[in-house]
Amino acid sequence: MLDTCFRTLCDYNYWAHRRVWACVAQLDEAQFTRTLGPDQTSVHAQLVHVVEVEWLWVCRLRGVDPGRFLTTADLPDRAAIRARWDAVEAEVRAFVGGLDDAALLGEVMYTTTKGVPQHDVCHELLAHLFNHGTDHRAQILGLIGRLGGPTVEQDMLYYVRERRGE
Repeated sequence: MLDTCFRTLCDYNYWAHRRVWACVAQLDEAQFTRTLGPDQTSVHAQLVHVVEVEWLWVCRLRGVDPGRFLTTADLPDRAAIRARWDAVEAEVRAFVGGLDDAALLGEVMYTTTKGVPQHDVCHELLAHLFNHGTDHRAQILGLIGRLGGPTVEQDMLYYVRERRGE
C-alpha cells in the first residue's frame, strides 16, 4: 500500500510541475530571468534549483553520485531546463515504479553536499523530494504572479479530482 501512495505522490508532483511549466512558458524572456524578492531569485533560477535537487535526491536514493549541480549557466534557457526536467522525471518515475513496501522502509546511506555521511529511510526521503517540489512551485508561482504572469492551483486535491474526471 505504501508503494501505491508514493506512486500517486510522484504522479501528482509531475502533474503539478507541468501546470507550473505552462505558466512559465507564457513569460517573456525578461520576466523569466528577472530577479525579485529579498533573496534576489528568478523563475529561471528556481526552476534550475528544483530540477537539480530532484536529481540529487534520486541519485542518493539509487546509491549513485549525483556529480556536480548544474546551474543557470548550464541550463541557460527553457529548452535546456525542460530537457533536463524530462530526464530527471523519467529517472524519478523509474525509481518509484520499481519500489515495493519493503524497499520504501529500507535505509538509504549517502553523503551530504558538505561531505557528511547520512542515513534516512527511503520513504522519508521521497516524501521530502515531493514536498520540496511543492514548496518551490509555490515560490515560482508567487514570482510569476508578481511579474504579472498567469498562475494556477497546484494543490493535490485538484490533481485527485482531475484524475477522477471531476
